[in-house]
Amino acid sequence: MNLHFFKTTKPFTELMKLIVKLGLFFVLVFGLSGNDSRIASANFSKSEVLTDQENLDLCKIFAAEKIARIDSLLNDYSLKKRFNGNVLIALDGFNVYQRSVGFSDPINKIISKPETIFQLASISKQFTASAIVLLKADEKLSFDDLLTKHIPELPYKNVTIGHLLHHIGGLPNYMYLTDKYWKDVRPPNNEDVIALMAKYKIPAFFQPGTRYDYSNTGYVVLATIVERVSGMSLNDFLQQRIFRPLGMTSTYVYSTADTSIKRRHIDGFRALRSGYSRIQDTRNNGPVGDKGVCSTTADMFKWDRALYMGSPINLYLLDQAFSAITTSTGKEIPYGFGFRIRDFNGCKVIYHNGLWEGARTNFHRYLDSQNTIIILNNTSTRINHELVKQIETIIGGNDKSVYTEILAKMAIEEGVEPAIEFYNEILDSDSEVIVNFEKIDSVAKYLQKSGKTEKASQLEKMSNICRELAGI
Repeated sequence: MNLHFFKTTKPFTELMKLIVKLGLFFVLVFGLSGNDSRIASANFSKSEVLTDQENLDLCKIFAAEKIARIDSLLNDYSLKKRFNGNVLIALDGFNVYQRSVGFSDPINKIISKPETIFQLASISKQFTASAIVLLKADEKLSFDDLLTKHIPELPYKNVTIGHLLHHIGGLPNYMYLTDKYWKDVRPPNNEDVIALMAKYKIPAFFQPGTRYDYSNTGYVVLATIVERVSGMSLNDFLQQRIFRPLGMTSTYVYSTADTSIKRRHIDGFRALRSGYSRIQDTRNNGPVGDKGVCSTTADMFKWDRALYMGSPINLYLLDQAFSAITTSTGKEIPYGFGFRIRDFNGCKVIYHNGLWEGARTNFHRYLDSQNTIIILNNTSTRINHELVKQIETIIGGNDKSVYTEILAKMAIEEGVEPAIEFYNEILDSDSEVIVNFEKIDSVAKYLQKSGKTEKASQLEKMSNICRELAGI
């Protein structure tokens, strides 16, 4: 391959900061997968504007090696680690890889398909939190509201909505109550949970705001607040405000206590040493908010893209949702509104995992790069986190081959001169530069074939000048 290396004195990490900034710029230029992707550069005629499909094709060309590695990785996980499920990988905001692996029903050997609907488990919490945020935007509640303002029968006087969102409210485990005290043959719903909490008055685990304790109860209570304030079920509210507006037609909130909701998602299974056993619904599939949302990888990708657009949730409130909280004792808690928060190679990651009755799910969003990993698995196997880490390393490591993509995109959208200027910065700043000129040539050929002759010409011109500068 036509790769070239340069030796200089400055560390690689310095230029990576510039690349992150440029990456954000090009995400905006190349688009947000069907929304802002038809942005024309001032250097080219209107006929040269790339379509959504052309932008996606270019992204796949640049990511070809990564896609091949991910595909090989999934083959290995399927054959050696019994992975069954659906995977979607987005790079720079584009869905570049989507695959169904194994069986949705491993007992009856029913093949998993892209449209297969999975229980999201605790990933559901971000939708409950989003419903609260939308009611905040409607000025129907405040994050500082006391819980008892909306559910006055509960004995937890100093707990706020904000405490519940961040898991610092200290509420006791509702499943203890339903398992011990619920005797009805029908499953309990959220109001039944509230009635049990009000009747038995189990003390809070700690003073609200003083510490973090992951709380399913808190999110069942939040969902109940949504239902009381809006006058709608959680499913109806989310359908009206999020799912239908975003075209998430395969997404809904499932509760065994609501017979009006038709079940469309697959069962969960428990992986045994040999074979699988089917997991039946329990009474705790009645309450929702902590779990219950069912969806597909494609619908979750629509949600991912919407979270960059400021609609249906405005960007100011999203910033709050993606921010850590500090307890009253001074400890920072990396949990926002239904989202966990971490760092990967200097990039902020907004994510959540799920585990419930066979469902093992992952939704990881890398904000600076607009990369996304979505994994939905219904066979209880403890390999999802390991798989996420492997994919994360492939798509988000300090890969110096990004220079090829940056240079090509700069030439395509801004013209030759800015690309050459950036190339010279690379030569002055990085210890080892890798530019794959063969890939740049293949992109130029693709653009020529697509009728984008001006862009193809600019790319070829840039490639030739860079080769001269490199002496190759």
